[in-house]
Formats: sequence, structure tokens, C-alpha cells
Amino acid sequence: MVAMVELQRMRWYNPKGESFEWREVPKSDEEALSLLRSSPYTQSCTETYLYWRKLDATITAALLRAGEQAIEEKRN
Repeated sequence: MVAMVELQRMRWYNPKGESFEWREVPKSDEEALSLLRSSPYTQSCTETYLYWRKLDATITAALLRAGEQAIEEKRN
């Protein structure tokens, strides 16, 4: 069985700042969800994050998917 290893830093699309950034990976879901608040995409990004976490994705993977969701909405 292969264990998923959480990275310490990640590069992701921050929906609040609407730009890519490097940052430390949050240590909890609460901390991660706080990064998604106060953006035009809060609801969909939060739903995307929670969906991926329910699939046992790491915090990093779920935040990356949430950022991708914001990019997709921004294009439309």
C-alpha cells in the first residue's frame, strides 16, 4: 500500500488574489477553507474542496482542484 505524502509548500491559484502563488500547505481543513473565503468563487471552490477531501485527496490536491475551479469560472 502506498501512503500519500503531504507537501510542505505548494503553488496554487488563489481565488482571493486571483493569481498563482507559493504558500505553505495548511495543516487542517479549517485553515484550508479559510483560504477560499471572501472571493467571488467561494461557494464553488468550497464545494470542490470538500468533494475532493471526501475522496481522500490530500489538502494540497483538494486546494489545487479548488483553484482550478476558480480559473474555470473566471473564464466563463
